[in-house]
Amino acid sequence: MGGFFAKIAAFLTNFRRRDETRTGRGQVLPKTGDNHHIRRILPGETMLMIASETLRAHRALNDVVREMSFTLSSFASLATFNSLLAGQSRRIIVLAESDINADIVRALQETAGRMSFAIIMAADRVSLRGGEKTELVDKLASFENIEWVGREFDFDRLSSSARRCRRRMLVVSRQEIASAFDNKEFVLRYQPKVERNSGTEWLTREAEALVRWLHPKHGLMGPLEFLPEIEAFDLMGKLGAYVLDEAARQHVAWRDRGIRLNACINLASSQLSDSHLADKYAAIVRDAGLECASFTFEVIAQDLADPEAPHVRTLVALRDKGFRICLDDFRIAASSLSTFEQLPFDEIKVHASALRRAQNDRVSLTVLAAVTGLAHNLGMSVCAEGVEDQETFEFLKTIECDKMQGFLISEAVIPSIIQRVYSSKAEDDAEVA
Repeated sequence: MGGFFAKIAAFLTNFRRRDETRTGRGQVLPKTGDNHHIRRILPGETMLMIASETLRAHRALNDVVREMSFTLSSFASLATFNSLLAGQSRRIIVLAESDINADIVRALQETAGRMSFAIIMAADRVSLRGGEKTELVDKLASFENIEWVGREFDFDRLSSSARRCRRRMLVVSRQEIASAFDNKEFVLRYQPKVERNSGTEWLTREAEALVRWLHPKHGLMGPLEFLPEIEAFDLMGKLGAYVLDEAARQHVAWRDRGIRLNACINLASSQLSDSHLADKYAAIVRDAGLECASFTFEVIAQDLADPEAPHVRTLVALRDKGFRICLDDFRIAASSLSTFEQLPFDEIKVHASALRRAQNDRVSLTVLAAVTGLAHNLGMSVCAEGVEDQETFEFLKTIECDKMQGFLISEAVIPSIIQRVYSSKAEDDAEVA
């Protein structure tokens, strides 16, 4: 691969020793492990919601996930449930009556004290107490952050309970967030995305803007440490505009130095309920002197069956303005495939888990190759995310993947690293090797 990769690896080695948290006054803040957060989470991911397979298809559950910008994972076995409890991310766990057993309760007890979580019970507490599960219900009641919505819950009841659960897990105040906006404490890190040219060379034409909070007390905070608060205080729209404005300013600064990179920005599901989003974002880009086509917005898969749904209309409006739309976190599921015919995305970003399955299973490989071919036939590009080793890099040739992003290329870095690497490149500033 050479070229860019070798240069950026050298820069990263030097900058990691000092961390990436230098303030405008020259102060170096304590290292906070932000790289660990980057590796563990998906860009833009907020609070996780875990539900059993028995609840996975419930309409109210999926509507709450979309409206509150949760990331939904489901389990059908104890092993999967335990794996979903790993890590430090804040979680809301939704359990049905059939999920209440000694193993599940024991797993929750072992997790308590190690990480912050809430429980929403889609079951009838009174009837359960009168049966053989009385002791298990008493153990569940010992957890502080628990809500009961009943078997026949609807959107309003589940949404209210989820908001109460989330509120109990918040760690920063509205005042702190307001100060962060006033003092411009939210900062962007940029992760390069490389694209295969007509030959075998990979060129860098895009950089994904990832938000961090340079907190005056806690140092550099990853998204999972503050995005739930941003959502809870209904400030995601303000943060989204802030990120786009900062990314536009940075790309103008790079362009003035001969560095031409397009920008990729994550959109939370809750932002898509704003019917004026396309107009607002087009105005921000236009005021910066840039073209809308220079920006790609990445969104996670949602229910796109209704073309008149507010979030679908917002995506269409963004594309009509000239913005590119990428289907993020694509896992080659039947529900994801159905989105192809509902909305013509410009790009799909294949999740790292789908790449791993395809590398180890021939059927999964065949399906992934077919999906890639379908995307190409529909005029979409295909990007692999989470590429961290040479084996995966070589595998991308097998499925004819167009782009890739991940730690093999670069982690998310401060703008000056991008600038220093690219300013020493070849003469053609439109393509960076």
